[in-house]
This record gives sequence, C-alpha cells and structure tokens, in this order.
Amino acid sequence: MGEKDGRYQGKRLLDTEHTGRKRTPRRTEEHEKARGGFWKDYGYLIITAAVVLLVFRVLLQLAYVPSGSMENTIPKDSLLISWQLPYLLSDPEPERGDIVTFWNEEEGKLLVKRVIGLPGEEITLSNGWVYADGRLLEEEYLEQRGATTGRDRDAYQVPEEHLFMLGDNRTGSKDSRFWNDPFVTVGSVRARVLICVPLTRWHGIPLPQLGQIHLVG
Repeated sequence: MGEKDGRYQGKRLLDTEHTGRKRTPRRTEEHEKARGGFWKDYGYLIITAAVVLLVFRVLLQLAYVPSGSMENTIPKDSLLISWQLPYLLSDPEPERGDIVTFWNEEEGKLLVKRVIGLPGEEITLSNGWVYADGRLLEEEYLEQRGATTGRDRDAYQVPEEHLFMLGDNRTGSKDSRFWNDPFVTVGSVRARVLICVPLTRWHGIPLPQLGQIHLVG
C-alpha cells in the first residue's frame, strides 16, 4: 500500500506540474490580449491627452482678456492663443509692435500690451504722438491715432533689458504711462500673442501683429 500510495502521489505531483506548464502560457496570452484591448480602446485618449498637455503647457499659452485695454485689436472678452516656448527656454527680446503677455509685479497679474519702446531707447509723447529716439512711430494698427498722452511726464528713457508697453486703446489702457515703474523687464515676458478669438462672436481672427487659461488685463 505504501508503495502504491507513493506512486499515486507522485503521479498527482507530475500532473499538477504538467497542468501548470500548460496553463501558464494561456494566462499570459489572456493577459496580453486584455492589455492589447485596453490600448486599443483607450490608447488614443491617453495619447491625445499627452499631446494636449504638451501643446498648452509648453508650446502655447491660453489667456482670457476681460478688459478693453487693447481694443480694437483685441476685443473685450477674447481668448488669446500665444506662443510661449521660446520664453520658457530663454529670454528673447520682443520686437517693436509685438503684442505680448507678461507678468507685472505692480499689478500682481498677467497683462497683455504692445511693445513700443526697446532697451536703450528714449520714448517721447508729444501732441498725442509717440516717438522712439526722435523718430515718429506711425502705429497704423491704432483706430484712433494722435491720442497718446502721458500722466505726469512725456519722456521715458528705457533701461537695458527693459521694455516700454502701451495698450492699443490709448484712452482706456493702464500701461507704462501710469505705472509707478513704467518699464517691464524682458525676462517677465511670458508669450507672444498669435491669435485672438472674440468669444462673443465665436470665430477666430488671425492677428499678424500679434498661440491652463490665464486671466490677463
């Protein structure tokens, strides 16, 4: 009996090992099939989310404009899509006429204005017109030209690594003319505006002068 029981137990052990070898590949195959089904069903969502995160956290900046300080170029209640990648990697100097978003310490918030004065220039306001180093700026993008006046001074010497900013709505914009510190550091610029989408009309208006949603003034 003992020898027979031993043979029987040994056979059961062999059967179990044999069965285990047969079932392991099946479990692996089922696991791979389930994983493949998951990626087939949801993989595109994960990839789409990753792309959206990359685009709007690294490449582009979304900002909502509740004020009219840049009208009529940027209407009140508009969505801005701005190009921010270069400003994350370094501090490139904007060109005159660029519309940019930047952090203003005095206001304690993100603002959007047009670059008027460049580092080292003297900006002069005279009879409603703007001059850079004595040269008249045509500013054809303004709806009302010849209406730029200062608060208590008419000349501004822009320091190196700084910019002089104005809103396009010259009679309704709080900008370099009215801040205690009239100059914006180049390093505080966050993005260059690419597209303005007036939310009241629901269609995009590309502005060549001008890609988490920020609130800008």
